[in-house]
Parts: sequence; structure tokens; C-alpha cells
Amino acid sequence: MVLYLLKLKRKERIVSSTMLWQNAAQDIQANAPFQKLRKNLLLFLQLLVLITLLVAAARPFVRTAGVEEHRIVVILDSSASMQSTDISPSRFEAAKSKALEVVTQLGHRDRMLIITADAKTRVVASFTSDQKALRAAIAKLRPADTTCNIRQAVTLALSLAAGKSKTPPRIVILSDGGFGALSDLPVGEARLDFIRIGRRCDNVAITGLDSRKTPSGSREVFIGVRSFSNRERRYNLEIYLGSRLIDAREETIGPNEVKQEILDPDLFTSISRLRQTSSPKQLLMHNPGESLGNVGGRIMAKLDLEDDLAVDNTGWVYLSKPRRVNVLLVSKGNIFLQNALNLDPRTQVVRAESVPADYENRGYDLIIFDCKDPPDRLPPGGYLFINTASAGGPAEIGSKPVPQSVIESDQRHPVTAYVDLGTVQIAKAAGLRPKPWATTIIEGDGGPLGAAGVNKGRRFVQISFNLLESDFPLRVGFPIFVTNCLDWLVPEDTESGESIRTGSPAYIDVPPGIANLTVTNPDGRSKTIDVNQTPVIYDDTAQTGVYTVSGQGFRKEFACNLARSEESATAPKDVVVLGGRKFSGTSRSARTNRELYGFLIAVAVCVLVFEWYAYHRRL
Repeated sequence: MVLYLLKLKRKERIVSSTMLWQNAAQDIQANAPFQKLRKNLLLFLQLLVLITLLVAAARPFVRTAGVEEHRIVVILDSSASMQSTDISPSRFEAAKSKALEVVTQLGHRDRMLIITADAKTRVVASFTSDQKALRAAIAKLRPADTTCNIRQAVTLALSLAAGKSKTPPRIVILSDGGFGALSDLPVGEARLDFIRIGRRCDNVAITGLDSRKTPSGSREVFIGVRSFSNRERRYNLEIYLGSRLIDAREETIGPNEVKQEILDPDLFTSISRLRQTSSPKQLLMHNPGESLGNVGGRIMAKLDLEDDLAVDNTGWVYLSKPRRVNVLLVSKGNIFLQNALNLDPRTQVVRAESVPADYENRGYDLIIFDCKDPPDRLPPGGYLFINTASAGGPAEIGSKPVPQSVIESDQRHPVTAYVDLGTVQIAKAAGLRPKPWATTIIEGDGGPLGAAGVNKGRRFVQISFNLLESDFPLRVGFPIFVTNCLDWLVPEDTESGESIRTGSPAYIDVPPGIANLTVTNPDGRSKTIDVNQTPVIYDDTAQTGVYTVSGQGFRKEFACNLARSEESATAPKDVVVLGGRKFSGTSRSARTNRELYGFLIAVAVCVLVFEWYAYHRRL
């Protein structure tokens, strides 16, 4: 049948002329089995449509900017170093632009999650394919003046993306790499892109600002300045008391040099008078002839120069005016403790062998119980319990006294900071059971040996061994421990304020009777918080600057400093380590396979439409 159709059998007839038989000749030619292909537009268009559809069925792809992974998590580093201006207008704005590019490249089946990473990790947009909502969330983002907790951000990203689909999630990190290696952080099958933001490091920073007591009882201010630049820089170091400029000096710092400035305690002797004003910036008063150590107030140090990062060019520290500390020592006799207390020029020590009947009315700032059976009724103030316990204290005595050694002490707590207890030998000590509001500051091989805490306007430190039955009083760290107890148990003038690092919680001691407080941030935003306990913990400290706390008849300040070398060292990293894998940074957008079958089908439809038009035009 096929052969018959391919070549027809025709009867031959002899005619006188073929002029009238042209149509018949064309029919014979059309049925020829093999002939040269003629030019025909419609045939070429139909072949093009067929080829396009065949290629689309093969699902070709190209490498292109964007992602097509169905689950995409974008982590924006919003730490202080991302405010560097080596990229105009800033690294953080450049990171937001990169995030917007990822949003633009989303496929129709993709879902995207946005996380910001600074001291706190925040989900600013849950998994969604709504590009308008994602762009709006990115536009509202602002950087913080804190470090970057990339571990928490990646862990959160992995947990939120787990089990959402069969394909592994894609995690895109937009950062300058200003965080340490996280070799112990498993990333599983997640595919990770590290997009490096930043070009250079040309920065000078205040990396330390603190005050210390001199042997005479006055105060010195210490300022640490460090250059992270590869060239010499000149700057003006300006010192302010409140809002009043009191000193300015021109300084030069070499490449990667560290400098230390110590302000002279007699710096203020040449100042005539600073009158206390109603301005929030001038809450200080100074009399002629007073030195730095005898006046309380807020000291601000400022580097006047143009560099890549401005947020680390300013720092604050508070000086408290020295005051007399009345101490009651209830003890049968402890010459080591008594001498350590008398070494501090602030203290006025009264020793008694038993608790005075009217101890509550004598206004003692600190009461030390080195005796048995201390009272349970404790007025507001500071308390140190030595080898004893009270119902109102921070811990209960647990196990029987046995010989013990100190395993470790909490160097982050103000009481045990800079105190080496590792080699202290104790003849016998009981284990403690700290209460929920107290923390362990000394750990022994038989349980906690020291606890500290704040409860209902009272500050407590408790140790579970007799000082005279240990070699602790013979150690260099013993007078440091006693001084630390004095500083923490009897805080200096609470109205003068305190300095903390950005991202750290502020502990606000509130007088009784205040139901709520208003905290005003450096940018002018105010927040009202209820007073449910004391001290009140305020953790919205992501900005550098001075915070004002006010309540009914109560006012206080505290300041937040960046003072972190890891953020001031703004040189972008080329490689980051996560889960034991190295990821090289690129300044380009994330790249992936972009399938073209949809485009090819659209081309085929357009060709068919044109073929239909060409055919009907010929008719």
C-alpha cells in the first residue's frame, strides 16, 4: 500500500501537444519519489516549531543569577561592621540590593525567608512567594551597632527550612565575613552561597574605655585606640564632660598600631565651673579645684576623623563621686578580712562579735556575716555571707563539709573577675544549693562553693567555707575579691549611670513604689516597661549612645559602647568556614540552573501564529 501511494501506475497516451496538459504534468511531478526540496516558508516555519518543541521537551538550562531551589533563606548580616562606607552608601545598603536581586530571580514555585543576624537573630519575612511583601520587608531593615551571631542565624535557618520539601534548602549569606570560623556547625545537605560585601578596611576605633581607682581613691580614665588601616592616620581626640568639651589633642597613629591614653586625674582643675542644668546632656556639676577623681559624671571620648566606620569613634564612661561605705563586720575575729576591708579608702568598718539588736536602723551599706545563725530579716543593702546562710540569702547549705578544691570560677561575674581561685585549698566546705534568682560564681569538686544574686533590692554574695580554714586569704587574689565584693554589693552613685557594651542587657535598680519605667533610646524612641522585679532587665541595647531611664521621681542614665575589635576590623573575608567546609565569597549574586523550557514553548507558539498568518496571506 505504501509503495502504491509512493509511485502511482498511469496509462500512457500520445497527444499532439502538452500545452493544455500543464496541470497534469504538475501532478505527475508531485508524485515523484525523490526530488529537490523547494523553498517553502510554511514548511520551514513548521519545522522550526517542531524543533523548538523537541528542544523544550529536553528541558535545557543556563547558569544565571538567581535561585530556583524552592526554599531559599537569605541571611543579612546587620552587625556594626556592615555600616562601613567603603561601598557607597554603606555595606548594609549594598547587601539589601543583593537581597532584592535574589527576590527578582525567584521562580514561580520558590518560597523565600529573610533573617537578619546581629546580636539577636530575627525573622523579618517568613517563607513566601509574594515578592512585593519581601521587597517591603527588606526596605525596612536597619543595621545594629552589635556583633554578628551567625551561628544562631544559620541554626535557625536550617531548622525553619528542614522538611519543607524534598530538595535541600539554599542559604544565601550576605556579609563581610566578620565572624569566626564555625567548624562545629553542621550544615547538612543545605547548599550555601556566601556573597562577600565590602572592599577594604580603613578604620580607626575606640576599642576600650574604662575608669579605675588610683591608690589615693581618685579616678583615672583609660582610653584604648587602635588602627585597622594600612596607612598612617591623624585624628583629634576630644574629651567631653557631659556635653562640655574639656580637652582636645591632635594625635597620629601608625598602620595597625595600638595606643593607650590615660586622662590625668587633675584634668578638671583648670575648668572654672560647670553648673548643673536642666538639659539631659548636662546632668553634671563641677566646682573649681575639683579633680577628675572627685567629681562624678559622664565622660565622652570622640575621635574626630573620617574613616570607614563612624559608630566606633565614640565611647562613654561614667565616673561616680567617691562616698563613704559603712561596713558592719559580724565576726569573732578575722584579721585577714578586716585588713582587706581597711585597705579600701572608702570603707568605715565596725566590727561586732554578734549581730547588734538595732542593726536595721544604723544604715549600714554592707553587712558581712562571718558567724553562725545570721538573722533572716534583712533590710535593703549589700550582704556577704561567709560559711553561713540565711533564709533571705542566695543559697541554702546542702552537703556536709568535706575537703574541697576549686574547679573553676566565673570570670565574667564582677565578684570573681580577675581572681585566680584555681589553686586555693580548702580544708572543708559544704556544697550550696543556689536559689532560682542566684547564680553560681565558684564551683568546687563537691558542688557550688559560691553564689551571688540580686533580690528585692538586696545584693548578696555567699561562700560556703571558713576563710581561716583555707589558704585563700594568703593568695594575691584575696584583696581583689574583697574589693570586687565592695564594688558590686555597694554600687556607687546610681544616678551617675553605667557603661555596657551594645547588645548586653542593662540591669536597672529601681526604688520601691515605681510601677513602670520609660526608657528613651539614643535615637529618641521611647519604650515603657513594667516593673515586675528589681533589677529591671532591659535588653533593647542595639545602638551606641546614651539611654535615659525615668519613672515617678526617678531618673538614671546608662551608655552603650561598641568597643569590639572584631567589628572594627572591617576588612572583608574572602573565605568563611561553616561545618568544616570552606565557602569562598563572591561579589556576584547567587547562581543556579535556570530552565528555558517555558521560553522555548512561548517561541514555538509565536512561530505557529506567524505560520498561520503567512498561510492565509497566500490564499
